[in-house]
Amino acid sequence: MCRRLLPFLLALSLTTAVQAAQVSPQTFRTLEKVGKLLDQRHYDQAVGLLRQRLEKTGAKAEKALLLRALGAAYAAKGDYRQAVRYLQQALDSGALPQPQAREALRTLGQLYLALDQPRQAAALLERWLKTQPEIHAEDHLLLAQVYTRLERYRAALAHLNQAIAKTGRPKDAWLQLRIGINYQLKRYHAAIADLKTLIRRHPEQEKYWRQLAGLYNLAGKRFNAAAVAELEHFLGLRDQEPEILNLVNLLRLVHVPYLAGERLQQALKARQVKSSYRNWRLLADTWIEAREFQRAVTALQRAARLSGSGQPWLRLAQLHLEREAWQDAIDALKTALKKGGLRDPGQAWLLLGSAYFETGRGEAARKAFARARQFPSTRKAATQWLKYLQQTS
Repeated sequence: MCRRLLPFLLALSLTTAVQAAQVSPQTFRTLEKVGKLLDQRHYDQAVGLLRQRLEKTGAKAEKALLLRALGAAYAAKGDYRQAVRYLQQALDSGALPQPQAREALRTLGQLYLALDQPRQAAALLERWLKTQPEIHAEDHLLLAQVYTRLERYRAALAHLNQAIAKTGRPKDAWLQLRIGINYQLKRYHAAIADLKTLIRRHPEQEKYWRQLAGLYNLAGKRFNAAAVAELEHFLGLRDQEPEILNLVNLLRLVHVPYLAGERLQQALKARQVKSSYRNWRLLADTWIEAREFQRAVTALQRAARLSGSGQPWLRLAQLHLEREAWQDAIDALKTALKKGGLRDPGQAWLLLGSAYFETGRGEAARKAFARARQFPSTRKAATQWLKYLQQTS
């Protein structure tokens, strides 16, 4: 807790506070020196200087600032009880400038939370909240933590949602906290959504898969098998082809295609699954879902070579066309037509014509479109292409 508080406590600093109040040169120099000592972690020296100066000054405003600084020094030292004592005295004096008084309220709330006194923390932070013109994401997070400790989960969730809404990419710890709160509220589907985000960020973390399995069970979802299967894979319990393929399909089902692709790629390399058309085609489809198009091309090429049909070559050509790799598409389409067995040969001729057109080969495109016009499914589109070529020639 000290490490989390320290950056904020050192921001209580000393010279900033002095600028808001009239203090003697001696007090100014003391506070300035104390600030440097705290930066250097010489906490006992800082405390000693502040105590000496407190005994010598009678000015109410100066005493308030010195007490505040003393609270900061004790907090930085890790003595939260003494920090609370002196910070409370500074606040009770009524002599702190408004900005410093507001910050003192917030810091006291943090200190009470560190002392495992969440009720006192909540009271101070609620009081502080009323004084703030603007509340930042970290402030909402602090309140969410306090309300969680008090088991006031709905209030905690409201503040945490506001904290997350104020950030473009919430930290992992924030999502973990919201998962815990939603779990307590039995909002399992919401918890699952955040857990999936964490899994996409850190698919190697076994604990997240364990949690996902548990939440799916609580939610009554059959998809919990995906988490269990992946965990078993991590533990080396899944090395048979049916189990690995089941794992891959389950990971795709819960929208983690990249991890599914990695698992299947590893299994093919390790010969844990057969190097078959079906498995390479599954890998290609998985990489397409993950938008790993170059890896999809490689997998689809392997699948196509293992097939006696032209159909996978047609799919490979479509992938090349999407990437605007025109010549690769032409080569794949020629192979598809040569091998035959296509469900829609007209589609292959039409795509071949468009690929020729993109490479500036008008006559070859015209011949391909003429062949496409012979098939009912592509007759209309092929006729339009031929008219266009005639008009532009």
